Amino acid sequence: MNSNTISSIPPLSGEIFDSLPPLVCTYIRCLEKIISQQQTQIQQLQTRVSDLESKIAKNSSNSGKPPSSDGLKKPPKTKSQREKSGKKPGGQNGHLGRTLKQIKAPDYIETHSPRSCTSCGHSLDTVKGSSINKRQVFDIPEPKVEVTEHRIEGKICPCCGEVSKGLFPDNVTAPVQYGERIQALSAYFEHQHFLPFDRLSQMFSDVFNIGISPGTCANIDRRLFEKLEPFEIHLKAHLIASKALHFDETGMRCEKKLHWVHTASSKLSTFYTIHAKRGKEAMNEADILPRFRGIGIHDHWIPYFSYQQITHGLCNTHHLRELTFIHEQKKEEWARKMKDLLILAKDEVKKHLDNRALPYEVLLPIEQAYTTILSEGFEYHSLLPPLPRGKRGRQKQRDGKNLLDRLKGKRDCVLRFMYDFSVPFTNNQGEQDIRMIKLKQKISGCFRTSKGGQIFCRIRSYLSTARKQGWNIWESLVEAINGCPRLLITHQDAIPQL
Repeated sequence: MNSNTISSIPPLSGEIFDSLPPLVCTYIRCLEKIISQQQTQIQQLQTRVSDLESKIAKNSSNSGKPPSSDGLKKPPKTKSQREKSGKKPGGQNGHLGRTLKQIKAPDYIETHSPRSCTSCGHSLDTVKGSSINKRQVFDIPEPKVEVTEHRIEGKICPCCGEVSKGLFPDNVTAPVQYGERIQALSAYFEHQHFLPFDRLSQMFSDVFNIGISPGTCANIDRRLFEKLEPFEIHLKAHLIASKALHFDETGMRCEKKLHWVHTASSKLSTFYTIHAKRGKEAMNEADILPRFRGIGIHDHWIPYFSYQQITHGLCNTHHLRELTFIHEQKKEEWARKMKDLLILAKDEVKKHLDNRALPYEVLLPIEQAYTTILSEGFEYHSLLPPLPRGKRGRQKQRDGKNLLDRLKGKRDCVLRFMYDFSVPFTNNQGEQDIRMIKLKQKISGCFRTSKGGQIFCRIRSYLSTARKQGWNIWESLVEAINGCPRLLITHQDAIPQL
């Protein structure tokens, strides 16, 4: 007998109940109490099962979980968030390809002449030939380390007899040392491609036949960290002067404890910092968000909203994934409508990019549909029974209701991309920049010391920014090792915006 059957049994009237023997009345009261307790327990277990099923059903395509959490098993089939572009595979019109092409001035020329006639066999050694075809092979010469010896001379002045000595270059400080390009290559492979010190040492031994120890690689990092301090100061000023920035954070093991790597980035620059805390304390210490006055694009994590001097824009890719989960797993129809509406709004913005604003006749229907869908969602949840209340804390809500509250309370932040075309639809830039930190974690596992985490973040900030700026990575590192890192523009009017 299930709970529905029990609830359909009519209750005993007072007269019938009072006419029963006292022992039977006591027995019925005990049964009623037991049934009530069991119904409460069944409801709690049903809620628990629903929560566990929802947790299992969540993956990177329908929630904010990272792709790395999906594991090796094939995730449940869900509709991709990507839309068909209608373009054929491969390079598009106007794309500057990098197809290998012959050059006019090769470094070496090898001529292959016939020794004899292929018809009659007559010798052709004395016959002058003419070039009829050519092919070029691009290759790398065998790596070889060049050693430059610096000598200083002493000269005796013929006038006063004083001995004067020459001076070593400022960057030559030891009897034997590695040059700037080897140091730059060490930093490049470690912080761009995340080679651990032991493998980095092995790479130099295998390729260049030089024995750079892991300790030497660590010393190179420490010196480079100190010389990049002026770059970091300018980088912060550059980011603070930008119109729009992306913010994100991710966990990272450091000193056997959970730390957090925070990033502030744009299309032209990237800043990383590591801290023991995830929230406002870490953000204040990074000293970008407290002084930033532009548009901050991020997920809906509450501490970001504590900075009220900035204009907030929310990542709608997060919303699309959550809406997908609520529609496909919870069967809530309003979620499908809201997802379609957000995608429609994004497409309309793309169509009107040249106008820099949506026409009123396009904007108004989207706003009205947004309000209507929210009302439909709230009405749906008002008809559902409340979830069991826990012993402590606020009344628990369903995932759909939580998302509805956010979409209503942060409406302007959700739709910011419609009103200001400089605000992107997603926080993909921040997520792409923070994804490299997860790759570092997969390879190295953790930072052994807090100082090691700080060194990595500063050097990685320089490399990521150099790539975005189009600088030559190797030359930029050489300049930094020599004490002259490249610096960024810090005046708002001169910074290209998103």
